[in-house]
Amino acid sequence: MSRTQVGRVAVGELQSLADEQLMEHVVGGERAAFDILVQRHKARLYSYLMRLLRNPHDAEDVTQEAFVRAYVHAEKYRNIAKFSTWLYTIATNLVRNRIRKQKSSPGFLSLAFGRGTPDSDERETIDLPDRADLPDRVLEKSELQVLVGRGIERIPARYREAFVLREVNHFTYEEIAAITGLKLGTVRSRINRGRNHFREIMHPVLRRVGEIPATTGEGSEA
Repeated sequence: MSRTQVGRVAVGELQSLADEQLMEHVVGGERAAFDILVQRHKARLYSYLMRLLRNPHDAEDVTQEAFVRAYVHAEKYRNIAKFSTWLYTIATNLVRNRIRKQKSSPGFLSLAFGRGTPDSDERETIDLPDRADLPDRVLEKSELQVLVGRGIERIPARYREAFVLREVNHFTYEEIAAITGLKLGTVRSRINRGRNHFREIMHPVLRRVGEIPATTGEGSEA
């Protein structure tokens, strides 16, 4: 985005602008416009990064760094793409760089997957609580969210990235291709593989806590 003179407006008026319009004001030197972008996107970006990095400190660090880079390089933004797509591209690249550095350390320990590299296609099982360990009551929404979060963490990182962008952050396939730098067909394939892994992971978990009934036979899958 080239530096153009954009008239300064009140913060209340900035709040009503679209992300891409706010970026024009950021390039024009209005810090308040970028503060609004941070307010709009920080929570969801942090949630996305937590699912990839599985560490709150790392997720917070990358969230902050992604916004810093977006601000410093605001003039490179092109409004032919959504601001969120550009921001998540920056964040995803930062995650990949961090994971590569972690892999270079011998004996890297992933608490969620056991010993191994975080982008391994191999899944190691996690001991989830047995039915007897859970209170004899209907699973509360917050508890179900925890189990779903754990299920997402168990998806191989190769597929988890695209899966989270689609199913949690609701980006389109085209936007995910732009964020990840993958071909559209590869994006579709990885999302489908991620869904299959997630289904396999969650079905026995939800049966165990009584959220879905046990089936007597094999079902067909569309």
